[in-house]
Amino acid sequence: MRTQMIGTGALRALVAVAALAFTGSAVAQLEGGQGGQEGGPQMELQQIQQRLAEVQQQALEDNPGLEAQRDELEDLVVRKMEEAGYDPDSSMETLENVQGQIQDESLSDEERQQMLQEAQQAQQDLQEAQQVAMQDDEVVEAQQAFQDDLMDAMRDIEPDTDEMIEDFQRIQEEMQGGMGGQGGQGGGGMAPQ
Repeated sequence: MRTQMIGTGALRALVAVAALAFTGSAVAQLEGGQGGQEGGPQMELQQIQQRLAEVQQQALEDNPGLEAQRDELEDLVVRKMEEAGYDPDSSMETLENVQGQIQDESLSDEERQQMLQEAQQAQQDLQEAQQVAMQDDEVVEAQQAFQDDLMDAMRDIEPDTDEMIEDFQRIQEEMQGGMGGQGGQGGGGMAPQ
Protein backbone atom coordinates (compact mmCIF):
# COMPACT_ATOMS: atom_id res chain seq x y z
CA MET A 1 0.00 0.00 0.00
CA ARG A 2 3.02 2.28 -0.10
CA THR A 3 4.83 3.27 -3.27
CA GLN A 4 2.96 0.71 -5.35
CA MET A 5 -0.23 2.77 -4.91
CA ILE A 6 1.35 5.41 -7.13
CA GLY A 7 0.39 3.99 -10.47
CA THR A 8 1.62 6.61 -12.91
CA GLY A 9 5.24 6.82 -11.90
CA ALA A 10 4.81 10.54 -11.27
CA LEU A 11 6.61 10.31 -7.95
CA ARG A 12 9.42 8.46 -9.71
CA ALA A 13 9.61 11.37 -12.14
CA LEU A 14 9.69 13.77 -9.21
CA VAL A 15 12.59 11.86 -7.69
CA ALA A 16 14.37 11.68 -11.04
CA VAL A 17 13.99 15.43 -11.48
CA ALA A 18 15.45 15.96 -8.02
CA ALA A 19 18.35 13.64 -8.75
CA LEU A 20 19.18 15.43 -11.99
CA ALA A 21 18.79 18.85 -10.42
CA PHE A 22 21.48 18.07 -7.87
CA THR A 23 24.04 17.68 -10.67
CA GLY A 24 23.14 21.10 -11.98
CA SER A 25 22.37 19.62 -15.37
CA ALA A 26 18.89 21.16 -15.39
CA VAL A 27 17.83 18.63 -18.00
CA ALA A 28 14.36 18.42 -16.53
CA GLN A 29 13.75 22.14 -16.17
CA LEU A 30 12.27 22.54 -19.63
CA GLU A 31 9.89 19.62 -19.18
CA GLY A 32 6.42 20.92 -19.76
CA GLY A 33 7.76 24.34 -20.71
CA GLN A 34 8.20 23.74 -24.41
CA GLY A 35 5.50 26.13 -25.52
CA GLY A 36 6.56 29.47 -26.91
CA GLN A 37 8.93 30.44 -29.64
CA GLU A 38 10.67 27.77 -31.64
CA GLY A 39 14.09 28.35 -33.10
CA GLY A 40 17.33 29.90 -31.93
CA PRO A 41 18.60 29.11 -28.44
CA GLN A 42 15.23 27.66 -27.36
CA MET A 43 15.35 25.11 -30.17
CA GLU A 44 18.95 24.22 -29.35
CA LEU A 45 18.04 23.76 -25.68
CA GLN A 46 15.20 21.45 -26.62
CA GLN A 47 17.42 19.41 -28.93
CA ILE A 48 20.07 18.99 -26.22
CA GLN A 49 17.41 18.14 -23.66
CA GLN A 50 15.87 15.55 -25.96
CA ARG A 51 19.23 13.93 -26.67
CA LEU A 52 20.15 13.83 -22.96
CA ALA A 53 16.76 12.32 -22.14
CA GLU A 54 17.29 9.64 -24.82
CA VAL A 55 20.75 8.83 -23.48
CA GLN A 56 19.42 8.67 -19.92
CA GLN A 57 16.59 6.35 -20.97
CA GLN A 58 19.02 4.13 -22.90
CA ALA A 59 21.36 4.01 -19.87
CA LEU A 60 18.49 2.86 -17.65
CA GLU A 61 17.32 0.25 -20.18
CA ASP A 62 20.84 -1.11 -20.66
CA ASN A 63 21.53 -1.31 -16.91
CA PRO A 64 18.81 -3.09 -14.90
CA GLY A 65 20.89 -2.46 -11.78
CA LEU A 66 20.46 1.28 -12.34
CA GLU A 67 16.69 0.89 -12.52
CA ALA A 68 16.77 -1.06 -9.26
CA GLN A 69 18.97 1.63 -7.71
CA ARG A 70 16.51 4.32 -8.88
CA ASP A 71 13.60 2.38 -7.39
CA GLU A 72 15.45 2.04 -4.07
CA LEU A 73 16.12 5.79 -4.09
CA GLU A 74 12.45 6.43 -4.77
CA ASP A 75 11.42 4.17 -1.89
CA LEU A 76 13.92 5.90 0.42
CA VAL A 77 12.63 9.36 -0.53
CA VAL A 78 9.02 8.27 0.06
CA ARG A 79 9.99 6.78 3.44
CA LYS A 80 11.77 10.01 4.45
CA MET A 81 8.75 12.05 3.34
CA GLU A 82 6.50 9.89 5.50
CA GLU A 83 8.90 10.07 8.46
CA ALA A 84 8.73 13.87 8.18
CA GLY A 85 4.94 13.71 8.48
CA TYR A 86 3.98 14.03 4.82
CA ASP A 87 1.65 11.74 2.90
CA PRO A 88 3.02 11.56 -0.65
CA ASP A 89 0.66 8.74 -1.66
CA SER A 90 -2.35 10.88 -0.79
CA SER A 91 -0.93 13.91 -2.63
CA MET A 92 -0.24 11.81 -5.73
CA GLU A 93 -3.70 10.30 -5.56
CA THR A 94 -5.19 13.82 -5.46
CA LEU A 95 -3.15 14.88 -8.49
CA GLU A 96 -4.14 11.75 -10.42
CA ASN A 97 -7.83 12.20 -9.56
CA VAL A 98 -7.82 15.83 -10.65
CA GLN A 99 -6.00 14.94 -13.86
CA GLY A 100 -8.61 12.28 -14.59
CA GLN A 101 -11.63 14.43 -13.75
CA ILE A 102 -10.66 17.91 -14.94
CA GLN A 103 -11.64 17.10 -18.55
CA ASP A 104 -15.23 16.33 -17.53
CA GLU A 105 -17.30 18.84 -19.52
CA SER A 106 -20.17 18.66 -17.02
CA LEU A 107 -18.03 20.39 -14.37
CA SER A 108 -18.92 23.96 -13.54
CA ASP A 109 -16.19 26.59 -13.59
CA GLU A 110 -16.43 26.72 -9.80
CA GLU A 111 -15.91 22.95 -9.46
CA ARG A 112 -13.03 23.03 -11.91
CA GLN A 113 -11.42 25.92 -10.00
CA GLN A 114 -11.75 24.02 -6.72
CA MET A 115 -10.14 20.94 -8.26
CA LEU A 116 -7.25 23.03 -9.55
CA GLN A 117 -6.75 24.51 -6.07
CA GLU A 118 -6.68 21.00 -4.59
CA ALA A 119 -4.12 19.96 -7.20
CA GLN A 120 -1.97 23.01 -6.47
CA GLN A 121 -2.04 22.23 -2.74
CA ALA A 122 -1.12 18.58 -3.39
CA GLN A 123 1.75 19.64 -5.64
CA GLN A 124 2.96 22.14 -3.04
CA ASP A 125 2.82 19.44 -0.34
CA LEU A 126 4.87 17.12 -2.55
CA GLN A 127 7.44 19.82 -3.23
CA GLU A 128 7.79 20.59 0.47
CA ALA A 129 8.09 16.89 1.29
CA GLN A 130 10.68 16.48 -1.47
CA GLN A 131 12.75 19.38 -0.15
CA VAL A 132 12.75 17.88 3.35
CA ALA A 133 13.62 14.41 2.07
CA MET A 134 16.40 15.65 -0.21
CA GLN A 135 18.16 17.26 2.76
CA ASP A 136 18.40 13.95 4.60
CA ASP A 137 21.99 12.66 4.66
CA GLU A 138 20.95 9.12 3.73
CA VAL A 139 18.98 10.40 0.72
CA VAL A 140 21.81 12.72 -0.34
CA GLU A 141 24.27 9.83 -0.25
CA ALA A 142 21.96 7.43 -2.14
CA GLN A 143 21.07 10.11 -4.67
CA GLN A 144 24.74 10.95 -5.28
CA ALA A 145 25.62 7.28 -5.78
CA PHE A 146 22.73 6.86 -8.23
CA GLN A 147 23.66 10.06 -10.06
CA ASP A 148 27.32 9.03 -10.38
CA ASP A 149 26.36 5.60 -11.70
CA LEU A 150 23.80 7.08 -14.10
CA MET A 151 26.28 9.62 -15.45
CA ASP A 152 28.90 6.89 -15.95
CA ALA A 153 26.37 4.81 -17.89
CA MET A 154 25.34 7.85 -19.95
CA ARG A 155 29.00 8.60 -20.77
CA ASP A 156 29.43 5.02 -21.98
CA ILE A 157 26.58 5.56 -24.46
CA GLU A 158 27.34 9.19 -25.35
CA PRO A 159 30.93 10.28 -24.63
CA ASP A 160 29.89 13.93 -25.11
CA THR A 161 27.38 13.84 -22.23
CA ASP A 162 29.36 16.28 -20.06
CA GLU A 163 29.83 18.71 -22.94
CA MET A 164 26.12 18.52 -23.77
CA ILE A 165 25.22 19.34 -20.16
CA GLU A 166 27.68 22.25 -20.15
CA ASP A 167 26.22 23.56 -23.43
CA PHE A 168 22.72 23.24 -22.01
CA GLN A 169 23.65 25.22 -18.91
CA ARG A 170 25.52 27.90 -20.90
CA ILE A 171 22.64 28.45 -23.34
CA GLN A 172 20.10 28.49 -20.54
CA GLU A 173 22.12 31.09 -18.60
CA GLU A 174 22.51 33.22 -21.73
CA MET A 175 18.77 33.06 -22.38
CA GLN A 176 17.89 33.95 -18.79
CA GLY A 177 20.43 36.78 -18.68
CA GLY A 178 19.75 38.12 -22.16
CA MET A 179 15.98 38.01 -22.11
CA GLY A 180 15.45 39.41 -18.64
CA GLY A 181 12.64 37.01 -17.84
CA GLN A 182 10.90 37.42 -21.20
CA GLY A 183 11.08 33.72 -22.07
CA GLY A 184 8.36 31.11 -21.66
CA GLN A 185 9.70 29.52 -18.48
CA GLY A 186 7.28 31.25 -16.13
CA GLY A 187 5.13 28.35 -14.93
CA GLY A 188 7.76 25.62 -14.91
CA GLY A 189 6.35 23.97 -11.82
CA MET A 190 8.20 20.89 -10.61
CA ALA A 191 11.86 21.79 -11.10
CA PRO A 192 13.43 22.15 -7.65
CA GLN A 193 15.82 24.99 -6.92
